[in-house]
Amino acid sequence: MRGQKIGLEIHFQLNTGKLFCRCPVEGHQETGTRFWRTLIPVQSEMGKMDRAAIYERNRSRVFEYIVTDNSCLVEMDEEPPHEVDRKALLTAIAVSRALHCDVLPVISYMRKVVIDGSNTTGFQRTAVVGMDGYIETSQGRVGISTVCLEEDAARKVKEEAGRVTYSLDRLGIPLIEISTEPDIKDEDHAVEVAESIGYIVSYTGSLRRGAEAIRQDVNFSMGHGRVEIKGVSRLSLIREVIRWERGRQENLARAISEWRSRVRGPSRVKLKDVTELFRGTGSRVIANSISSGLHVYASRLDGLSGLLKSGEYRIGRELSEVVKAFGYGGLMHSDELPAFGITGGEVERVRQELGNPDAFMICTSPADNAGNLEAEMNWKLSMLFAMDFSETRAASEDGETRFLRPLPGGERMYPETDVPYIFIGKGMLDEADSMVAPPKHELVRSISGRYGISSQDAEILVNEGMLRAFQYLADETGNPRLISRLLLQTVPEKRKASKAQVSDDDIYGLILSGSRLGWVRDSFEAALDRLFRGEGKESILSDISLRPMGEEELRNLARELASRGVQRKSLVPEARRVSGRPFDPSVLLKLFDEVGGNPSSGAR
Repeated sequence: MRGQKIGLEIHFQLNTGKLFCRCPVEGHQETGTRFWRTLIPVQSEMGKMDRAAIYERNRSRVFEYIVTDNSCLVEMDEEPPHEVDRKALLTAIAVSRALHCDVLPVISYMRKVVIDGSNTTGFQRTAVVGMDGYIETSQGRVGISTVCLEEDAARKVKEEAGRVTYSLDRLGIPLIEISTEPDIKDEDHAVEVAESIGYIVSYTGSLRRGAEAIRQDVNFSMGHGRVEIKGVSRLSLIREVIRWERGRQENLARAISEWRSRVRGPSRVKLKDVTELFRGTGSRVIANSISSGLHVYASRLDGLSGLLKSGEYRIGRELSEVVKAFGYGGLMHSDELPAFGITGGEVERVRQELGNPDAFMICTSPADNAGNLEAEMNWKLSMLFAMDFSETRAASEDGETRFLRPLPGGERMYPETDVPYIFIGKGMLDEADSMVAPPKHELVRSISGRYGISSQDAEILVNEGMLRAFQYLADETGNPRLISRLLLQTVPEKRKASKAQVSDDDIYGLILSGSRLGWVRDSFEAALDRLFRGEGKESILSDISLRPMGEEELRNLARELASRGVQRKSLVPEARRVSGRPFDPSVLLKLFDEVGGNPSSGAR
C-alpha cells in the first residue's frame, strides 16, 4: 500500500545456556529468595537522557525480583558478567552469514538504558554481530540492517499500582535480534519474511522451543512517525496487527485534522482535584478509587468535543492508554458521560468547575504522582496535534495495539565496561559456516526422502526448529515415522493439555531410553502423559507395565478375541481395552490373521 513502510525486528531465544553466566536456560523453580529495586535513568555517552527512560522514571514504580533455580549472582547484578557463551556467539555469526551480512571483526557490547524493571541492572547488554545484509523474497530483496546478540529480559509475573514483580528465570537467555530495513510491502510479505528468517535461525539447532522462543516486533509508518509494535506472539498475528494499526492511524489522522481546524494549538491538560465533588457518588469506579486513597482529577480538553469517542474517532482512547500505563485504570470523558454510574448532575458540576469547556476528562491518581501523569498526557497531546504518532505499542492477542511507552532513541546507549572485546577470526567464521542453512526446499526434500516421512512433516520439523532433535532420535531409534509422530503430535498435545513446563532434554531423554527398552507407540504416549503430569523420568522408565506385550502374549490375545467373534476393524481398540497393556498394533493384526480371526466388512 502506498505511503506505508513496514519493517520487522524478530527475537529468537537460544537454548545454549545463559549469555553471561553458565546457568541453564531451562528452570522455573523459585529458590525462596526475593529482593527489591528502584531504578533511575542515566545519561548516554553523549550526555543526553532518553525520553522513554524519563517516562519510566515518572511512573515511580518499585520492582520485586523472584530468584529461580536457573539464575545466579549475575542475574541479580551482584556479580560482573562472565565470558559470552561461545555457542550463542557462533549461532549469531552463522545467522549473519546466512543473511549475507558483514560480520564485524570485533564484537563490542553496549548498554541500552532500560528502567522498566525488566533488567536488574537498569540496562540491557547488546552487541551488533552482523550488518548490511539481505534476504531474497517473492517480492524482491529485503535488507537486513543488523543481527544482534543480546540478553533477554526478566519475565513479568504481575503488576499492581506502583509495584511490578519479575522472575529471573528468563533474564539472561541469549537473544538474537534481526532487524530488517523498511522494505516489506504489506502484511502478507511481512509473514513471508518472518518465516524465511525463522528457518535460517531454526536450522542452526540452537533455537529454544516454547511459547516465548520467537517474538516479533513490527515497525510501521504511514508518514506520521515510526510506531514500534512489540510482542507479536505468532506469525498469523502479524497480519492482524498491521491491519489494525493501519486503520487506527488513518482514523486518528482524520480526527486530528478536524481538531486542528478548531484550535490554534494542542489542548493542555491541567489536572484539577475534584475529589470533593464525588463524595458519596453512586459510581462504583470512582467510589472505589477514593476509598483506596486515590484522588479524582478533571481537566479541560478544548476543541475535542465529538472527537474523543464518536464513530471512528477515538482520541479519548489514546489518552486513556497513557493513564492505564501508569496503573490507574484509564479515564472517562465528556463524549461518553454520563455513564459508569456518574450522574448528569455530577457531569454538570465538573463542567462548571472547569469553566464550561466543550470537552473534558476525569481520571484518578495518587496525589503525589498527578504532576507526572499530567506531564505525560500533555506530551501525548502535543505529539498527536503535530501528527507525530511515534511511540512504542504492545500487541494484544486479538490483533489490537495499545500504548506502551515513548519510542526510545540513541540517547539510551552507552558503552559496556564489564564485557571485553571479542575478536572474530577465520576459525570461528569457518565453524559458524557449518551451521548455515541450505535452501529450504532442498532440505525438506532431502529429509523427506532420507527418513521416509511426508514433505509436510519434514517442513514442520524444519520450521519449528526440531530438525536436529528429530534426526538424532530417528537415527538412534531406527523409527523415524514414530519419532515424527511423537514430536509433531503427541508432545504438543500433552504440552497443551497440561500447560506444564517440561524441558526438551527430559522429553528427548525419555524417548531415547524408552526406545532402548523396546517401547511401542502406546508406551511412549502413556509415558509422555505421565511426564507432563509431573512424574519423574526415572520412575516412568522403571515401570514394567510400559513394556509392550511380547509376540506369544499377543498371539494368545488374538486367539481369545477371535474366539469371541471380535471383527478385525474393532480388534485394536478392543485389545487395548481388554489387556490394558501397550502393544504393536501391526503385530497384533498379523497374528489375528494367522489364527483365523474374523474379517469385518470392508476389512483389507
